[in-house]
Amino acid sequence: MSYRDQWLVCETCGEKFVFTVEEQRKQSQLGFEVSPPSVCQKCIQSVDLGPGPHEGAVKWFSASKGYGFIVQPNGEEIFFHRSSIIDGDPEAFNDGSRVTYLVEQSSKGPSAVDVALLEDD
Repeated sequence: MSYRDQWLVCETCGEKFVFTVEEQRKQSQLGFEVSPPSVCQKCIQSVDLGPGPHEGAVKWFSASKGYGFIVQPNGEEIFFHRSSIIDGDPEAFNDGSRVTYLVEQSSKGPSAVDVALLEDD
């Protein structure tokens, strides 16, 4: 598939922003449908995801460290801890693994909880 930078208008602040080729490729590589965001990066920080459930892909996870990050379809990353895994062996959470999760607000910001691997199709 060929990609190109796209100019978009943020639905929240009305400012123009670019949906880059790199962002499009990242969505595709993680197995998400390539779709332009409705809000800019500045405003995406203020968007409340709600509790979920949500789908994402493991960016990386270290079983020895006990934590990792999930990339959400919008490209934002969210922290998760090994204690948040409800289904599956922590060793199976490889880079790119598809997962479902809920979002919980903590004193350090949002984190993913009730993280479970999605079944392969």
